[in-house]
Amino acid sequence: MKHIAYITSEYPHPSTPPAGGIGSFIKMMATSLVKNGYQVTIFLCLSSSDRIWYDEDIRIVAIKGVSRSRFSPIKDRFKIRTRVKKHIATDHIDLIEAPDWEGLHAFFNFKIPVVTRIHGSVTYFNHLQGMSKPRLLYYLEKMAINRSKKVIAVSEFSGKLTESVFEFPCLNFEVVYNGIDIEAFNTLFQNATESQNILYFGTLVRKKGMMALAHIFNILHTINPNATLTLVGKDAVDFIEKKSTWEVMKSILTPSALQNVHYKGVVPYEEMSQMISQSAICVFPSFAEAFPISWLEAMAMEKPIVASSIGWANESIEDTKSGLLEYPDKYQAFAQKINRLLTDTSYALRLGRNAKQRVIDFFDQKKLVVQNINVYKNVIGHE
Repeated sequence: MKHIAYITSEYPHPSTPPAGGIGSFIKMMATSLVKNGYQVTIFLCLSSSDRIWYDEDIRIVAIKGVSRSRFSPIKDRFKIRTRVKKHIATDHIDLIEAPDWEGLHAFFNFKIPVVTRIHGSVTYFNHLQGMSKPRLLYYLEKMAINRSKKVIAVSEFSGKLTESVFEFPCLNFEVVYNGIDIEAFNTLFQNATESQNILYFGTLVRKKGMMALAHIFNILHTINPNATLTLVGKDAVDFIEKKSTWEVMKSILTPSALQNVHYKGVVPYEEMSQMISQSAICVFPSFAEAFPISWLEAMAMEKPIVASSIGWANESIEDTKSGLLEYPDKYQAFAQKINRLLTDTSYALRLGRNAKQRVIDFFDQKKLVVQNINVYKNVIGHE
């Protein structure tokens, strides 16, 4: 029985803090690997305590973060390396996968292969937002990628941009897209052609285009006063304004437009699915992504989408065929595309059907799990 391990700082479980896309992906892969006869260990780094526990058949090795100090990022990574090295020897681990985010595996120098998956590093997202390189994390993330036996990217765009921002001459990455469980969405579709509600779901944060969305909705409200906007997700503190993103959005929205905007906060997954189903369209005006799962979930439920046209978008959505793409800062054009989907029902339905078919054809989780397992087999086999 082969033994695969994952390095992560997040993992979705009732006993752990809320997890994002990386944690959800790792849990999905771990569960799928166990079903396929693999042994799986999750090294949950920067935890509140050192302990070992189980999520059904998945073993979780929690590694406590060191006390915060100027040198804690370095100390944390040395501690992670020491703990992982011990388990490699005692538990016969065959391969380790780690995300590029924060370079937690920067100091790994093991005999077994290490795979880095490009979900989007801190350096990557800073670049997309026009921010400076994070000095220490830049070197840690670059070192982690450079020491990897294999690099997987969740999109061609994320791989190429990572290659560029870290100045790798040739990263030689392999693209394996994120996917979703198609069957989970088969019975959830609801025809919402009479609705004028627009839905955004995800974190309320600047890089996701929330300030742009406020400007876009102001314009849309003047074109279509019946349109409503629902926001679902965690509210983050804006790094520029130093206050909640929702508060910043409210300051941008006109008083009249604000009356048609409803912020729901974080909702349970089951309720989230129902909200997607009942909305007319979904919008994602993001400035920084690698390959967002939320877009695929909306597409799988036959929802027409207006989304950002930046880089990664063209790999998930075919513009004018399975959704509409526009640059988030082009407020007028973005608003007009939203309004077209709200007013042209037949066109919106056609885009929604095409979107679902595209997810079935290219982003079926079952197919992509097999692709990931084949990558692992090839890497282990070449050792």
